Amino acid sequence: MAAPRAGRFSSSYLEGVASVFWTILRVHVQEARTFRRFPMRLRMTPAAGPGLRVILYGLPYGDWNAILSDRKLWQDLGVVSELRRIPGFRWLLPWSAERTVLIPMKTSHTVDAPRRYRSLIPDRRSALILGDKDAFQGYMAGNGLMAYTPATYATPDEAAFPCVVKRLDLSASVGVEVATSRSHLAEILQSGLFSGHPFLLQALAPGILEYATFCVCDGGRILWDSTFVSTMGGPAMIKNEDNGKDRRIVTTPAEVLEQFETVLAPLNYRGPCVIDYKIAADGRVQIFEINPRLGGTLLLKSNAGLLNEALGHILAAAR
Repeated sequence: MAAPRAGRFSSSYLEGVASVFWTILRVHVQEARTFRRFPMRLRMTPAAGPGLRVILYGLPYGDWNAILSDRKLWQDLGVVSELRRIPGFRWLLPWSAERTVLIPMKTSHTVDAPRRYRSLIPDRRSALILGDKDAFQGYMAGNGLMAYTPATYATPDEAAFPCVVKRLDLSASVGVEVATSRSHLAEILQSGLFSGHPFLLQALAPGILEYATFCVCDGGRILWDSTFVSTMGGPAMIKNEDNGKDRRIVTTPAEVLEQFETVLAPLNYRGPCVIDYKIAADGRVQIFEINPRLGGTLLLKSNAGLLNEALGHILAAAR
């Protein structure tokens, strides 16, 4: 669905457009500046043999740079001889693929990454499905998996309130709002943030516990996982970088991992991913999204040990 286009020169429309534009521009500029502050190349001594050259492909999110350029992180893996951080331009990549493992930073880099290097990444079709909110819902519906995700509404008239409205072309919780009534939804869709843009209407999942499970997968099976849970201020609060910091590590129940593998199996998914979800009263997961990449919480300095484990599994399974 596309939101009705508001008056092009209304103050609310112009304010919304300007806000989104400057937010996106500020993030991109900050990412580029932060990327340049850290080493582009590190050399180290592997525990045995010639070791691997690891390429981190693409500009990461700004707060990932410090940990990803930490020599100790890569030295402790024992198998890395060289680390190179390369922006997402293919012509900057080394031609030789010998003993080289490529790890994309964002979903767009996964889609664009050349396949001549060793890697543990999903195929382009899988990355495009998981990286697009509408395509993901189509995938879940087409594979009989809608029990594992909140219900969606075809039109505003079908929606039960409160519900969640998501702009399809934005990420990082930008363009995600909770509509409390039909009139409130109309107001949201007429705003500069949503006006004229495609959107998705989804049922609001109950509960105040929101989970993020970080996985490394191969062939649709989970090789490694770590789960964080955040306690939100209410079921209608959308988690973002500002309000989702009260998080703790919990053990992922076996039945939850089985449900994730059921969802990932039709894709024969391989690579890292981040699954954001709640758990319904009957124990069924309600998945909001699956990001086909490494995840932000894992890149915090306090979680360096977990990141080391994830990277170790990626390097061991890369082919």
